[in-house]
Amino acid sequence: MLKGYDEASARRVERQYSTPDIVEQRRVTLEALALRAGERVLDIGVGPGYLALEMAHAVGATGKVCGIDRSEVMLGLASKRCAGVDRIELRAGDAARLPFDDASFDAAAAVQVYLFVGDVDAALAELHRVLRPGGRAVVVDTDWGTCAWNSADPQRMKRMVAAWTTRFAHAHLPRSLPGKLRRAGFRLERVQAVPLVNTHPGRDTYSGPLIPEVAKFAAGRNGITPEEAAAWEAELVRLAEAGEYFFSLNRYVFLVGKPPAR
Repeated sequence: MLKGYDEASARRVERQYSTPDIVEQRRVTLEALALRAGERVLDIGVGPGYLALEMAHAVGATGKVCGIDRSEVMLGLASKRCAGVDRIELRAGDAARLPFDDASFDAAAAVQVYLFVGDVDAALAELHRVLRPGGRAVVVDTDWGTCAWNSADPQRMKRMVAAWTTRFAHAHLPRSLPGKLRRAGFRLERVQAVPLVNTHPGRDTYSGPLIPEVAKFAAGRNGITPEEAAAWEAELVRLAEAGEYFFSLNRYVFLVGKPPAR
């Protein structure tokens, strides 16, 4: 839930969310959440609105979807995507200070949100607070330590990925999430890996549109010069032309429940 998305970055994310990689991630997320007609569900970090729209179909005309995001640009994209669906409510909001009453929701999802949040424990406490007793949530986050990106210069690749991950508050969050979720009062029900695997960097992949974004961000960070970042990008183009491109990254889906009231 970055505040700093400009229009170009938001559009890149929107395109990524339409790729088969993220469509499959959304399918796994919705399957884990198992929404039912009439439920109230919260989408934390609604982004371009794909998940909120699918949630609205799942809960039906008697249900309600509330989506929040800190980015005005993302809220604008989500508003366009969800226009005309009156059971979707979108508003500005912060994961660490959810603008809802206690026990407001039957279910919630936070996809690629908490790796950007400084105080994850506070954000999880907020998630626990707004869920009703017996409610459930799905948390999806990336461990960038699982990134495998083919390169003839593995040291440069390592430095580029390390520079890129400085944009996250917690680039390896899934490793500590089980303990954090339990300490927040949740019962851990299931954990599932969702691998993103690309053998070409086309616009229909997760990693293809990411390449120029990483090159731009990394230049000037971690000792990487603009020339080095450009050489890294050019190498990935050559590998793709030679049929030797490979990218893989794991995301993890955590299904948790809030214990019923005693």
